[in-house]
Amino acid sequence: SPSTIMRRVGEDTQLYQVIRIDGDKLFYESRTAVGDLYDGFVKGKASVAPALKHVAVLKDPIRVLSYTNDGKNGMLAGTDKGLFRTYNVAGGWDKLSFGAGIDEQVFAVHSPASDSQTILAGTVRSGVIVSRDGGLTWAKISGISDTTPIVAIETAPQNPNLIYVGTSQTFYLSRDGGQNWIRRGGGLPPGGYNSILVSPDNPNEVFVGSSSEERGGIYHSVDAGNSFKQLDTKDISLPTRRVWALSFDAKNSNKIFVGTHSSGIYRIERDATSKSNETGTRPRVADNGN
Repeated sequence: SPSTIMRRVGEDTQLYQVIRIDGDKLFYESRTAVGDLYDGFVKGKASVAPALKHVAVLKDPIRVLSYTNDGKNGMLAGTDKGLFRTYNVAGGWDKLSFGAGIDEQVFAVHSPASDSQTILAGTVRSGVIVSRDGGLTWAKISGISDTTPIVAIETAPQNPNLIYVGTSQTFYLSRDGGQNWIRRGGGLPPGGYNSILVSPDNPNEVFVGSSSEERGGIYHSVDAGNSFKQLDTKDISLPTRRVWALSFDAKNSNKIFVGTHSSGIYRIERDATSKSNETGTRPRVADNGN
C-alpha cells in the first residue's frame, strides 16, 4: 500500500551464491565478496505421494484378492498388470505404483491385521516386495528367490513378525519381520505351496497346502514352521493330494475347507477336544450332512 515503507537492504553489495545438495536437503547460502554469510536457508525435499492411476473396472486377470485390514472395508487385488486397491468397488480402483524395475504381475498379497500400513506382495519375477507406508513406496525383500513366482503370503495374526511365504517350488519362513529367512521347514518336501493358514488361536500352528503331483497334500506344523508332518493319509481319504486352497471355517477353526485339483472342495474336521499343539490330532473328511 502507499503507506508501506520499504527499506532497501544490501544495496551496492557484491554477493555470490553457494548451492549444495545433501541427501534430500538443499542448502542455499548468499555470501559477500569477502566470504561473510549474508543470507541462507535449508529446504527439505517434500514427500509427495505418487499420483494414483484410477480405473473404473479391472480388465486384466485377477490373481488374488485380500482385505486391506485397515478398518475401512477395503480390498486389494493382484493382477497381471499390478496391484490395485478400492474402498468402493462401484467407484473404481486405484493402482499402487511399485516404481521402476519391479515386476507388476502379482500372485499374492497380504496386509497384517495388526499393522495395516504394511503390505506384502508376491510377484512373478521380483520376489516379495513390501510397503511400510500403506502402498506409497515399495522395496524388494532380500533372502527370497526373485526367479520363482510367489504364490502365497501369510503372517501370524498374533505376531506379524512371523511371516510365511509359499512359492511355486518351495516354502520360506521368517521370525523377524522379513530380515532373515529359512527355506523349507523339516519334513516339508519341495513343491508348490499355494495356500498357508495360521491358527487364530495359536501363532505356532501352521497348515500349508501343496499342489505337487508327487508329494502334494496338507502339511501341519505346531512349532511355527520348524518341522512339518503330512496329515494322516489313512484318516483323510481325499481323491487327490494336489491342494490349491485352504481356508478356516469363519465360525470354527477346527473345520478347514480344502480346494483340490479337479476333485472339488472338501471340509476337514479336527477333534475339537484335541489341543492345537498336539501332533497327534487326526483330522477326517466330513460327511455331507453339514
